[in-house]
Amino acid sequence: MTISVIMAVYNAEGFVERALRSAMNQTCAPDIIVVDDASTDRTVDIVRDIIADYPKAVLVRQDKNAGPAAARNAALRLVKTDWVTPLDADDAMEPDRLEKMLAIALERGWDSVADDQIRIDSWAEDANCRRLWSDDDFGMMDLSLARFVRENIMTNTGLGRELGYIKPLMRVEFLRQNDLYYNEDMRLGEDYDLYCRFMARGGRFGLVDPLGYIAHETPGSLSRHHHPKDLREILRADRRLLAMRVISPEARKFLHEHAIFSHKKWAWARLRNAYHSRDVLSALACFAAPPQVIHDLLSRLGKQLRNNLSA
Repeated sequence: MTISVIMAVYNAEGFVERALRSAMNQTCAPDIIVVDDASTDRTVDIVRDIIADYPKAVLVRQDKNAGPAAARNAALRLVKTDWVTPLDADDAMEPDRLEKMLAIALERGWDSVADDQIRIDSWAEDANCRRLWSDDDFGMMDLSLARFVRENIMTNTGLGRELGYIKPLMRVEFLRQNDLYYNEDMRLGEDYDLYCRFMARGGRFGLVDPLGYIAHETPGSLSRHHHPKDLREILRADRRLLAMRVISPEARKFLHEHAIFSHKKWAWARLRNAYHSRDVLSALACFAAPPQVIHDLLSRLGKQLRNNLSA
C-alpha cells in the first residue's frame, strides 16, 4: 500500500521546510505533491531546493491564488497512490505517523483514519502544547457523521477544538468512486465539508489517539479570519448536506444545529460590516433569519451596547 502527502503552500518561506522534511522523513517513503498557490515570496525556490534529492516529490505552481481547497484539489488529481493525506505548510509529522495510520486503517477496515492532534503555539522547546479534541486517551473509535458534526459545534467542544481540523489518511479509491474533492468556493471549513461528505457517502471513518501530527497554531492563519463570505459558504455546505436523502435523523439533527451556529456567526459578521459602512438596508437584511439567529443578534447587540456605555 502506498501513500501520498499533499501540501498546499502560499507564502510559506518561513516554515515550509519543517513541514516538507517531516513528510520526506516518513518511514513509509510517501509520494509528496506540493502545490504552490501563487506565492509572492521565496516559497517556490525553497521547496524546489529541498525536494531536489527526493525523487518521489513534485512541485506544481498555480497561475493565480485560488485558495487552499483549489490547491489541494490540484494535488489530489495527481495522486497515483492507494492512500492520501493532507499536510499544512506550517505543521509537521513524527516520522512513523503515516506508517502507523495505514496499519490501523487496514486492520480496522476503515476508509479513512485520523489522529487527534498535538497543537503547539511555537516550535520552541518550552512551547505550550495541548491535544486538539480530547485531553484524555480514548484509544480508537468509529466516527459517525452525527458524532463528527456534533464535535464541530464550538458550544460542544470549546473554541478551537473542533474535529474539522484533523488531517486524515484517506483511501483514494473511495474518493475517486464518489467524486470527492474539496469545495473550491470555501476558504474556511473546507476540511469539515469534505469529511462530512465522505461519511455521508458511506465512508468508514476512524479516530485514534495522537500518532504524531503537530499542528502549529498561527494567530494570523486563514482559520482565524472569519469573513462573512467564508461563513456563508459553511452555511451553504450544511444546507447541501441537509438536502441529501441518505443523512440519518441523528446526523440531520446535528447538521441543523451546526447550520444555525454557522448562520449566527455569518449574520453577526454581516451586521458588523453593515454598521461600519453605515449600510442600513444591509443591516436590516441580517435579521431575515431563523428565530435563534435573530435572538443571538439581539443578544450580541445588547452586550455591545452595555460595553460601550461602561467604557
